[in-house]
Amino acid sequence: MQKTAMEIRPLNADGYEDACALVRRVFAEHVAPLFPPEGVEEFLSYVTPEALTTRREEGNLQLAAWQGGDMIAFLEMRTGPHLALLFVDSARQRGGVGRGLLARGLELWPEAGFSQVTVNASPNAVGAYARLGFAPDGGLQTHNGITFQAMRLEIEPNKGNT
Repeated sequence: MQKTAMEIRPLNADGYEDACALVRRVFAEHVAPLFPPEGVEEFLSYVTPEALTTRREEGNLQLAAWQGGDMIAFLEMRTGPHLALLFVDSARQRGGVGRGLLARGLELWPEAGFSQVTVNASPNAVGAYARLGFAPDGGLQTHNGITFQAMRLEIEPNKGNT
């Protein structure tokens, strides 16, 4: 059986339910067990169709990776640029999906002249971000029950998509 190619495209309103379901499922499996109830609630309030809509309207870049009609990964970047969300379906992790989605997000990011991307990585994702080239930027922090490691990726200055 031939494997279907991965397609990366901007998310639209039709994909918000799928994106939220994917992020919530991966979060529940890998991240939520590390957070107190306050942190779980805070995170889940960030991942709703309404919240995604608001942030897209504010200029956030939202991309999804699809394979065979299934959403397998979701990325959201905000001004900075800052990687706000990067979630890959558990069965597809460590297969280059996140790397490909991040690369496409950096290509499409409209903000000119950036030379780094930041992320607040959950403690269990620090290794994954390190494999993508991110380095720690300070120590562990906790805000509203969410513990994270600030990290940054130094890149060649982007010329922007103007």
